[in-house]
Amino acid sequence: MKTLILILVLIFSINSISIGQVGVDNNGNPLNGAESVISNSRSYDNNDVMYSQVINVIPSPNQSTFIGDIAFDGEYLWVEGYNEYFLHQISPVDGSIIRSIPTSVERPHGLTFDGNYLWLSDGANKIIQKIDTSNGNVIETIPTPADINQSYPGGLAWEGTNIWINDSKGPQTDTPGDSTFLIDTNGAILQSYDAKGDYPTGLAFDGQYLWSSDNVTDEIYKIDVTTFLVIDTIPAPGGQYPNGLAFDGQYLWVSNNDRDSIYQIDLDPVTSVFDNSTIPSNQFTVQPNPSSGRFIFKRDNNSKGNFSIIIHNIKGQIILNKDFTNSGSAVIELDEFNSNLFFYTVLFEDGTVESGKLIKE
Repeated sequence: MKTLILILVLIFSINSISIGQVGVDNNGNPLNGAESVISNSRSYDNNDVMYSQVINVIPSPNQSTFIGDIAFDGEYLWVEGYNEYFLHQISPVDGSIIRSIPTSVERPHGLTFDGNYLWLSDGANKIIQKIDTSNGNVIETIPTPADINQSYPGGLAWEGTNIWINDSKGPQTDTPGDSTFLIDTNGAILQSYDAKGDYPTGLAFDGQYLWSSDNVTDEIYKIDVTTFLVIDTIPAPGGQYPNGLAFDGQYLWVSNNDRDSIYQIDLDPVTSVFDNSTIPSNQFTVQPNPSSGRFIFKRDNNSKGNFSIIIHNIKGQIILNKDFTNSGSAVIELDEFNSNLFFYTVLFEDGTVESGKLIKE
């Protein structure tokens, strides 16, 4: 009998090790407040995305980050991670760190930007901090809306005046009662709903609809805030742990803990078809578009300069990356590719970026 018990204990121990070097919660973070996180051993997803909405993929700023939520400040993305003690402002083009500010929060789960300040939810202390983006100073602290003994605050989204927050009842999925709250900036509950999905995490508000990610189904729900009904569902890129969402005015961004990656999503890539042959832009005109595969990029003011053009296919894979020096135009040939829809990004030497779609007939 003792031998049987010993065998069972060994089997359980081996299985526990094989499931993960460190036990993780449903955000993909170590359980029990592990403080010795060196690396999450996952790799940046740079080219194997299989979702037609993805137009760009950038790495999280640190391979030990255990990336959580993200926020958009009008120009850059902000990123936080488990046990990182920093908030990183990063480029939405390539993920490079612009600057970092310190935070005392060990278990950050939600992040949003209100136009002036960041708001950060603390999963360990069940609070939300209002943070000065210039130095990381905490301006104000408010409580999370649920029972402090059960609250597991998740994603945050700025509504314009108030804050949306996802709140789970525990680090796993076996506790019912997950909620989505609309709270004011003092923490008072204005509205309360049953959360969508099995384990709600990231949130983003696009001015009309609320977007909420689910770490069990690996889906993102588009929610009508007037009825709180799901009106659309899209797959979350990268698989497990789509912990964070942000909206930049045109695109949805998704942070994925399993792939250490941040994905830029066109919410309607196929039906948003141009009805003329020219795409107006700040510096470039693309003609003809649609075309049989040959696209000519011309500067609107006939000036010359250095720039790069990156082309993605509808799977989010980079199929072309070309540099142009002291040029006022560029020719892109896509005849060899079977797809009829592509996405371009133009990177200028002054740091500005343009993007759009190319349609091949």
